[in-house]
Amino acid sequence: MAMPLLNVNNLNHFNPPAAEEMGLIQRSILLPLALAAVERNRLDLDRRGRSLRTIFAKAADLIIVQMRTDLKENTKMLVSRGIAVCVNSGTSDKLSYRYNCRGFEEQIDFTSTYIRNEINIMISTYNADIFSKNIRPTP
Repeated sequence: MAMPLLNVNNLNHFNPPAAEEMGLIQRSILLPLALAAVERNRLDLDRRGRSLRTIFAKAADLIIVQMRTDLKENTKMLVSRGIAVCVNSGTSDKLSYRYNCRGFEEQIDFTSTYIRNEINIMISTYNADIFSKNIRPTP
């Protein structure tokens, strides 16, 4: 079957992703991993009896809701730009992902250390966002 002329003449076809799109791709990889870490920690909070457990649990719940919202938005942006990302392979010290950006395919590799650091930064950013809001307790 022949390729439609629209695809042949499309200048964006087979071009590598722009810097902003690479950020979307990276976020689509790291955000689900960070979300899983927060959800795991949230379950751990339920198993432990701490005096401030309810505060930590509420903060984790807020972060989980915001991460899920951001993940949905990021996925919508990827789909609208014709970008698909999938796990290629993984070892104990490296994860490989493949992405297809409007016909341009490439593999991206992350070390476990890099992923761990980026997840910590991401979670810290969400924490800062929660506690920087001017929320006053209701009487």
